[in-house]
Amino acid sequence: MVSRRNAIRLGGAVMAGALSGTAPSLAPVADAAPAPARSGPVGRGYYLTFCRIPTAGLATWKSIMDSFAEDGVEHVVLWMGGAFRSRRYPITWQYNRGHRNVRENFVGALIDYAHTLGIRILLGFTPYTYDGTNQYAFERPDLKGLQANGSLARMQGIHSWGYNLNPTKPDAKRFMLDYVREMYFDFYPNADGLLIESSDIDICTGGDCGGAKHYYEIEYEFVRQISDEVWTHKPDADILVHPNYFVGGPNGANLPYDKRWTIIFSPWTVNLDLAAKVTKAYYFDLDVISQPPANVRASVRWVRDHGFAAYFPSQEYFTFVAEHAEFNETNLIGQQLHPFGFETIGLDENPYRDPIVAVNRVALREYAQNPELSDADFRARLGQALLGDAATEQDIDDLLFLHTCCYGRNKSYFSLAAQADPRVLTDRLERGLLGIAELRAIQSNLDTLPSVSARLRASRNPAVRRLTRYTQLIEHNWTRDARRLLAAHLR
Repeated sequence: MVSRRNAIRLGGAVMAGALSGTAPSLAPVADAAPAPARSGPVGRGYYLTFCRIPTAGLATWKSIMDSFAEDGVEHVVLWMGGAFRSRRYPITWQYNRGHRNVRENFVGALIDYAHTLGIRILLGFTPYTYDGTNQYAFERPDLKGLQANGSLARMQGIHSWGYNLNPTKPDAKRFMLDYVREMYFDFYPNADGLLIESSDIDICTGGDCGGAKHYYEIEYEFVRQISDEVWTHKPDADILVHPNYFVGGPNGANLPYDKRWTIIFSPWTVNLDLAAKVTKAYYFDLDVISQPPANVRASVRWVRDHGFAAYFPSQEYFTFVAEHAEFNETNLIGQQLHPFGFETIGLDENPYRDPIVAVNRVALREYAQNPELSDADFRARLGQALLGDAATEQDIDDLLFLHTCCYGRNKSYFSLAAQADPRVLTDRLERGLLGIAELRAIQSNLDTLPSVSARLRASRNPAVRRLTRYTQLIEHNWTRDARRLLAAHLR
């Protein structure tokens, strides 16, 4: 069973390549003789779960759009379920009533601002489940979905924990249509379209839902209807849908494709035969928020080599207070989440300006413009973009070392890697998710940290000196008890 968790751990292009038999190379590119490649830059978009960022206001979101414009992004998905003050279904936002947009309703103005930057905004949601939608079952428990064994749906989610709905029930379909109509037509008619993100887990498969294949046939009826309504309102609207309705087999339907739909694939849904047949295909993964720059480069090349119209990675971060064990991370319960796991970044601050976060922004920007950019040229552009013209090779090495510490293999959606946050080390050890090789790598980096810190402090370059905030963060996090825990596992 493949999932987002695998993509975070392995890297999107690596995982998609393994599943499709087209594994990419992560090796650096030499300066000489680049390999033949299709000409032209790779299109790009960003995906954000806006609903899970309750603390950012309009000024911060405008700054974020400025950053995205710098990256050459053409489309941004704002996942809006649970993040607008629905008048028809207030239960959908009660869990999120502190969200700035629920209180201030600024997304319409944000969309207008994005348009001045040449960015098209798509509103995201999942039919019959996930954020906002899964809250309706608290008001209408008779609409809960059924598991394959006939039991009622289990409580699940991310931030918005609730129950999936049973789409065979007329009231569930009526709710879903009314909720999306209200979001798009009443609240944000200036949006440029929708992302209809079909769920990959916990769909209704029992009872009249009749398994995954029949479920997607039922969901398709909703997708078809809301798409037609949006296109009637705005004929040039972009509507992104998942491939589940067109792939056939036991876990997908085989239904008519409308050439106006763009299909967005992920590492766990990639189907190259279908991608080659549709009018337009995008590729989504998690590499920009969880992997080293080499993996971002691999994803860009994989997108180019397989004819996708755009690379559409997640740029998600989270600022909600975790009330549940998100992705089974019990250490998060009761904790205020911080952007990308950095407690040094404010809750109402543009996190994409942070130099460690920006490493992969630069990687995406530069490799999308030229997928065959050499490793040396990438390093030079990275140094210039984040550390200025005076950046040395050692400065760039130290920046990438800190990025590795924070974006290591055990980084999750919500936290820094264990190298930077030993609370993550404790959680991963308790769950049996770390091996001796990873523990040795953590110890080796801890041994290297003092010399890196000393160089940064001694630098005459202010941008380089500012990187000491990360060495200080890591040194502060690694208490004596945390070091003892690591040492005890390495005896």
